[in-house]
Amino acid sequence: MVDTLVAINEQQISSYELPNRFFTTDELNCFGYFSNSVPVNPLPAVYPENGFLLFRGVPVPKSVNLTSASLEEIEQIIKSSISEEALGQQLSDLGSDMINAYQIATQIYNDRVEKIRTSYLANVKNAKAQVMEISAAVVCGFVIILTLVSLA
Repeated sequence: MVDTLVAINEQQISSYELPNRFFTTDELNCFGYFSNSVPVNPLPAVYPENGFLLFRGVPVPKSVNLTSASLEEIEQIIKSSISEEALGQQLSDLGSDMINAYQIATQIYNDRVEKIRTSYLANVKNAKAQVMEISAAVVCGFVIILTLVSLA
């Protein structure tokens, strides 16, 4: 379930291929509950994504940043792929194996989001350090030039 959701978000598969990734209606229904439970855009951009001047940008990882539009598309595909009777089911109506799969997938997804968040913030920290280093070098160079000009 986690890999399917990430693949949809990274546009490796289309939402129309979604029903083919699951074998039973319960699995597809469980995926629907899972996709609705994950956070939308858990990694906000905290640094420019594009490079500027001498500095590099830090792109926000797209694999876990779901949009409400993609979730609505997933929901529509699931609704069109399962019967009316299955649509009325709640997560608790599914078998214990599906509930267990839902809980495990949620834990795996949250762990993945946390690892990606940590990596992203480390990249932002490195980029900010680069800005500080270059800025300090430019200021030092400017001070040296002004000192030399004042001595002359």
